[in-house]
Amino acid sequence: MKTTLNEYLGKLGLSSPVSDYMMDKIRIPHGNTLRQQKQLEKEVLRSNYEYSKKRYAAIAEYNEKIASGEFIEKTNIEQMIETANGHPDRESTQAARRRCAKKGIDWRAYERQHEKQTD
Repeated sequence: MKTTLNEYLGKLGLSSPVSDYMMDKIRIPHGNTLRQQKQLEKEVLRSNYEYSKKRYAAIAEYNEKIASGEFIEKTNIEQMIETANGHPDRESTQAARRRCAKKGIDWRAYERQHEKQTD
């Protein structure tokens, strides 16, 4: 199976380099007491540590799967073509199409041609 590290981490819910634990705890209408604030800080540190531990373990697992041949890393051209086949209104898609044109790659035909070779 061809995949990138970002895709693999995204499937596991670990794509962000930092934990999103505080996203829903930022706004508190009446504030925290000192004791609540210290407790929250402890929870944040614990949560960040656990998240980073899971993320590093997933990266190590991905690297092991690449080394064993279970996963194959996508090439830069494959990633660029995949992006170029995205929604035409997105800037990243337009930029990938310009890069393909500059390199002389037909991003529309590449997928069909590549599928025929693998069948």
